[in-house]
Amino acid sequence: MNPLIFIQARMGSTRLPGKVLKPIGGKLQLQHLIDRLGVYTGRGQVVVVTSDKKTDDAIEKFCVEQEIKFFRGSEEDVLDRFYKAAKKFGASSNTTIVRITADCPLHHESVIRFALDEFARHELDYFTNSFAPHFEDGCDTEVFRYSVLEQTWKEADLQSQREHVTPYMKDSGKFLAGYKKYDPRYCFKLSVDTPEDHEAIENIFKTLAPSADFTITQVVDLILRDPSIIAANKKSVINAGYARSLSEDKKIK
Repeated sequence: MNPLIFIQARMGSTRLPGKVLKPIGGKLQLQHLIDRLGVYTGRGQVVVVTSDKKTDDAIEKFCVEQEIKFFRGSEEDVLDRFYKAAKKFGASSNTTIVRITADCPLHHESVIRFALDEFARHELDYFTNSFAPHFEDGCDTEVFRYSVLEQTWKEADLQSQREHVTPYMKDSGKFLAGYKKYDPRYCFKLSVDTPEDHEAIENIFKTLAPSADFTITQVVDLILRDPSIIAANKKSVINAGYARSLSEDKKIK
């Protein structure tokens, strides 16, 4: 399997502007994520998928400097952005696409391998390790075939489905979906959406330093041993942005 790894990224967060290029332990958050994808980065399979908004010029500049592939498209219709990125990078009907987000600097290649293995073993159309109410927030991984992305792009007609890429795949009933956690013990909010989230994640990196390639299992072990590591973000809410989208949802096609 030779997947495309798409990292969804933008600078325009309302709660923590510019978060994807904020430093964590002396390294930019997006650089942490890319480095921790390991073998997939080395194979040139990683593409940063950002918007064409002026504020995201900084992400393009980063990608150019680091020789990382990138694609720019619609800011609001992220589904369209993903579809056009897949076409640009030569996806065919059975090409496997992995979607992760740039607010997850703790993500690790071992989770990607797990998700790809589950996806292939069960011959699925869609797979994720992070699902309500059993989220693995901070190492969320979604896997789907290009043909599923194309059908979703054609048929999804709600604003929430266009903005968040995969809800139609999960909820329409048209695709064979699979769900399984990478680590059954994982029950934390580890994506970076707020200054408090950033502080919590920085604590993890500092505690596990000098290693930069620690696994998600090691992260879970650390937090279970010392929950105070992430005490700063105890009030943070998982998927707050998606909940807001649903409350404001409307048909746009």
